[in-house]
Amino acid sequence: MNAQILAVPRGVRWLKYMYGAVTQIELKNVLEVTSMDTEARKQEIRSAWSSAVERFEELRRIEAGLPDTVGTRGLSAEYQQHAEQLRSDASFANTFSSFPSSFEEVEIDKLVASQRTVHVEYIGHLASRYEQANRNLLEFCLAPAQDASPISIGRTAQNAFTASSDNPGLRFLGAYEEPYRQGILQVETPGGQAIRVIVLALGFGASTANVFRVGRRMILNNGFHRLYTLRSLGVTHAPVVVQQVTHPEVELPPVITELPREYLIQNPRPGLMKDFFDDRLTCEITQRGFLKAVQIGWGVTESMVPRS
Repeated sequence: MNAQILAVPRGVRWLKYMYGAVTQIELKNVLEVTSMDTEARKQEIRSAWSSAVERFEELRRIEAGLPDTVGTRGLSAEYQQHAEQLRSDASFANTFSSFPSSFEEVEIDKLVASQRTVHVEYIGHLASRYEQANRNLLEFCLAPAQDASPISIGRTAQNAFTASSDNPGLRFLGAYEEPYRQGILQVETPGGQAIRVIVLALGFGASTANVFRVGRRMILNNGFHRLYTLRSLGVTHAPVVVQQVTHPEVELPPVITELPREYLIQNPRPGLMKDFFDDRLTCEITQRGFLKAVQIGWGVTESMVPRS
């Protein structure tokens, strides 16, 4: 069995891009490979890039060490009680089993951002969802299953299915086996007498907002757009799961979301969440939209082996 990730162009996305923090080659790749802007607009961005870089370099000088001053505070008693109930959720427990963790409210502005773009239209969707949930911060940030995005699926080979969704969080969740039960299969007699079935699960990862605490700084791992939405609405602190990382060089992946681990951990002043609200550091671009596609295939090997 194997799971293959594919990307299928579809539609257009409107992005806020923190180009003040990128290198010239990074900007070149974005404009030439993914941007759908006119050549005149691309040239306008190229011309303004040097000023954005100067602004970011100024912040690097005067705000060196700022990520290590991020403010945190404990949850209220009511929030803490509800948050602790999440630990009994199987999806939550499995997601946060790798590190010691705690629930805390963190200062959004000083979180280290592990990506460079904001999907602007998605922010509008999240803002509406937050209002519909009566501005329930705990539910908005910590609930592990918030996504009901539709998934399309079809058989694309004799031994493969392909699923797709607008949601980039679509993923293969794992496989398990169980006894065959009457009615579990659409075909009652699939080539013989079924005794056991193997289930291949597709869906979305837990959506709980969380950060990695490395030393005194916090690197945002999941929940970027929700925390950006909250900050745009005037919220300064948000409840998240804080994962305590002691040995980042072996415990964290080489790349977190989009950026190298060493940059996020060691740079005295990497890109922060507050930078996305500085018009001197950002520009707007249009980008090809994508579907997330996951293809799952399987193989069968038969043999005769001696009894032990």
